[in-house]
Amino acid sequence: MAHIRDPIHGDINISPVQEIVDHPLFQRLRRISQLSLAWMVYPSAHHTRFEHSIGVYYISSHIDERLSVYGLLHDVGHGPFSHLTEIALSLNGYPFDHEKYTEHLVKEMLENSTFSWREILRNKDNILVDGGVGTDRLDYLVRDSYFTGVRVGIIPWERIIRHIEAEKGKIIIKEDILSNVEHLYVARFILGDAVYFHRTTLIVDMMFARAVGELLNHYSAKEIQSMDEYSIVSALRSINSKWWDYIENRRLYKLVFKGSEEEAREVYETLSERYGEDNVILGHRPAFYSRPDVFLEDGRSLLEASPLIRSLKRAEESRIHWFVAVHPSLRKDIKELSTSVSKGFTSKESGYSKQF
Repeated sequence: MAHIRDPIHGDINISPVQEIVDHPLFQRLRRISQLSLAWMVYPSAHHTRFEHSIGVYYISSHIDERLSVYGLLHDVGHGPFSHLTEIALSLNGYPFDHEKYTEHLVKEMLENSTFSWREILRNKDNILVDGGVGTDRLDYLVRDSYFTGVRVGIIPWERIIRHIEAEKGKIIIKEDILSNVEHLYVARFILGDAVYFHRTTLIVDMMFARAVGELLNHYSAKEIQSMDEYSIVSALRSINSKWWDYIENRRLYKLVFKGSEEEAREVYETLSERYGEDNVILGHRPAFYSRPDVFLEDGRSLLEASPLIRSLKRAEESRIHWFVAVHPSLRKDIKELSTSVSKGFTSKESGYSKQF
């Protein structure tokens, strides 16, 4: 028997899927970070899509063996730095869907396999893997918490999956585990606020999008998406990407404003005109909320049944904002100009006045 020793789940028997795990396209996931560039803020967050996929396989195997193979392969189409490259390509005018790419790779990987890619892909978008309390989320929340050190408590995934079932595109839960499901959503909220949308992470993400813009002068979007992190970093270094150099040596842009989109764009345009577009970046903190596809046995949605989930939705919506960041050498100058550059800088309601 072949086992992988995992810090989250212990020893995991991978013998039933070893031919998939050993495939070069699956081994590539060892070189795809789970949390993109969050290690710029949380230095130990170097875990990868490889171990996450093994974790999803393990949890899914407690539900259904066929589902577990889809769980193993559900992230195989991710590009370097996971969702970040997909976002960066989109911001540069090259939309890329890693889920469609996953389908393509699954077909390639299983073409001469004992596994049927048609049977595996029938589980695509299976709510028990991809849903609100699906096995994907049950693994990544615990794993991301462990590797970042942002403690969110012990999520009892075994208890949760024992008491859920899929029915017409919905997850049905017993009221007995409502508090456990609420715990999962609280954990997601905390990690979203502290890790996934940490202000430094958001700034680094926008800097990386500029680096990808440089890279697109030398490589196609398809070539970039198919890279792993070793090859994309090598490519960025080979073209002397100044944006990657800034990231790699932690010369990060500094936050000077956050507020509404209209205000942020006004500040961005003003500063870009004065200092040049290369010295100013614009970005936003998106919503992390998605309507739960979870219902109780009596037909009530999770939102209807839980005041806590409703409060988390409101709290999440209150955190949406746009921001402007500048080259670190300019922050002092901009602080001195803050009372005269634009209304957005002087308004008491604006985020800018709160940054210093």
